[in-house]
Amino acid sequence: MKEQAMTKASTDEPGHNAAWADLAFRPMRRDDLEPAWELSQAVKWPHRQQDWRFALDLGQGEVVLDGGRLVGVAMCWDFEACITLGLIIVSATHRGRQIASRLVSDLLASSAAPAALLHATPDGAGVYARQGFEIVKNICQHQGVAAVVAAPVPPGCVLRPAALDDLDTLHALDSRASGMSRRTVLRKLLDVGEAVIAERDGVPVGFSFLRDFGRGELIGPVVACDAALARALIAHWLAARTGAFIRMDTPLEEELGDWLAAAGLVKVDTVTRMVRGPAPAQDARMRTYGLVTQAMA
Repeated sequence: MKEQAMTKASTDEPGHNAAWADLAFRPMRRDDLEPAWELSQAVKWPHRQQDWRFALDLGQGEVVLDGGRLVGVAMCWDFEACITLGLIIVSATHRGRQIASRLVSDLLASSAAPAALLHATPDGAGVYARQGFEIVKNICQHQGVAAVVAAPVPPGCVLRPAALDDLDTLHALDSRASGMSRRTVLRKLLDVGEAVIAERDGVPVGFSFLRDFGRGELIGPVVACDAALARALIAHWLAARTGAFIRMDTPLEEELGDWLAAAGLVKVDTVTRMVRGPAPAQDARMRTYGLVTQAMA
């Protein structure tokens, strides 16, 4: 993180905003996790403290303090071709002072990645557009009590449990679908969740994860060569966790939305994917049907 992000705002800094004169900006630390979680509780986000810890273990963040009290936070994750930004919150008592803009600017300045990606709420989209982000597509959040729904495994395919030995395979599939290098994320997911890999004639063609998150469990990431296989990979977890509260965030609502609703996971929210710089190069033959989280993409 550059020095600008570590110190109290100064009138000598380029782009100084007088509204920041009483605030201190610095890198996020582990002892910031509880107050950051409290901020997310105030805006009714479902994240547990464990979910914040998971995020910080894999990335970095910046916080803003007012008299020692944490009043804003933003995080980012560096995946080589692109950084993703998320968990951007400013206390209701401090909004309207361009604090979110400052936090995002500092995180962008700290990275050498050629592109940046985030998911914006309607309130935040204008802020990010002014920082050079452009709208790409919508991401739909589905959640509810899981029910069994028909989704046969496509002919010639088999699903099998994934293990640590499969990390290279998972990384290769995810990189094709996302255009990013997220090996560290996948390694962590193998520790905290479960995964299955789909193979067609012995060739890996997709995978899906299930782990604890928020108010229940989350299916994601889900990567597959087509929608039929994606549904089978999701249905595997729905059958195993029938009656449980499940969440899934998908960038492919047109292919999964109605089917997820039939499985008990109704659409409850939509955010906008925005990118600054060249979008990561993705293989059209391998697509992401479910996100790690809205923050990490």
